[in-house]
Amino acid sequence: MTAIATPTTIEHSNLQQFSQQAAFYCTLAFAFFIPISPALMNTFLFFTLIFILLSGNLKEHWKTAWNNPVAKAGILLFLLFIVGTTWSIVDFREALQGLKKYNELWYIALIIPLFNTENRKQLGINTFLASMSLVLLVTYSIYFGLFPQFHIPISEGHTAIISTDGGFRTHIITNILMSFSTFIFAQRAIMHTGIAKVLYAIMFTASFYYALFISTGTTGQILTIGLSTLFFIQHLRWKSAVIIPLFLGLIFSYGQYNTNTSINHAINKMLGGIEHNGGSASQRREFVTNSLYLIQENLWLGSGTGSVFQRYSEIPKERIRTNITTNPHNEYAATALQLGIAGITGLLFLYTIQYRQSKQIKPLEQRYLAQGLIALIIISSLGNSMLMDSGEGHFWAFFSALLFSAIPQKIIHGNEPA
Repeated sequence: MTAIATPTTIEHSNLQQFSQQAAFYCTLAFAFFIPISPALMNTFLFFTLIFILLSGNLKEHWKTAWNNPVAKAGILLFLLFIVGTTWSIVDFREALQGLKKYNELWYIALIIPLFNTENRKQLGINTFLASMSLVLLVTYSIYFGLFPQFHIPISEGHTAIISTDGGFRTHIITNILMSFSTFIFAQRAIMHTGIAKVLYAIMFTASFYYALFISTGTTGQILTIGLSTLFFIQHLRWKSAVIIPLFLGLIFSYGQYNTNTSINHAINKMLGGIEHNGGSASQRREFVTNSLYLIQENLWLGSGTGSVFQRYSEIPKERIRTNITTNPHNEYAATALQLGIAGITGLLFLYTIQYRQSKQIKPLEQRYLAQGLIALIIISSLGNSMLMDSGEGHFWAFFSALLFSAIPQKIIHGNEPA
């Protein structure tokens, strides 16, 4: 007996198809606003979730996510943070606030089925590059004096500042994202031909100079040098042993010659942090040292999810030379403090899975970018709480989903967008 399509059935089917498409485009908007606006970033991520729920494909969506090793490892680590609320030394409400900081771990599973075609992956990368190109346009315009930095009132007592150093956000996250943009532009400048090659080479030059010599985001500067080193290894292999020392020598020499560059400031800042107890370098060293001091008391399982501030408030005054913090600016320390060795094992397992899966990525550009993303998260987690920090964590979750999503044999319930 042939089923008859009723108007209600057709309307329901149209809603599902619209929701499937809308979920993907909301994900693109989410990625676009990561370097620009936390509020819009979170708004479009919320819409992504809503449209996925309305798509009528939730079971297949999560089945695809669970079958992906990277998404599965992220979910398992998030589950460990959930369980960590049961032995947390803080009250349940504060533990839940701490848990929310690690939502990025399951966001990978939320987004990963959406990048089910090569075209969608390219749209995702291009959307991020478009956003970072806008950041470059604005920051260079301010840098060259075409217009002054902006002060935009957001609410009473809060004003957003758009500046050369921080772009639309802070200098820390902006330069971390810029380091990865520089890496992408470099890959495309090598792999493309014709006018595209020239354009990507120009964007690489602009982003590279900004990340190293204009922005004061030290983590981004370190990442730019590190990812450039990885770039040479990927493309030159053993020849990179000659190129890399020359590359580092040129950067250091220019930084010493031009004392007005931010890299000259960064070198002096790091040396000052080593020699003196002042500045961000010495603060981060103290945060890590105090974290190791606290971790020893609950070595295996930590003090529970969301317990960082409470544990830091228990540090003897004689050990504090800078200030008490809720963020040790080190993801390994933050995770170990909350979940002990079990948490560190889960975190390193996730990074290991990403490394193993990167070898299976067939498109060369995406394989190299995945390797760069792994290097970025491992290195930057030494000086920042990358997963606990919202913008950095969202950026990592987006590219983890995009680069490690497997291309299925066919698109499930929906057409590929143009």
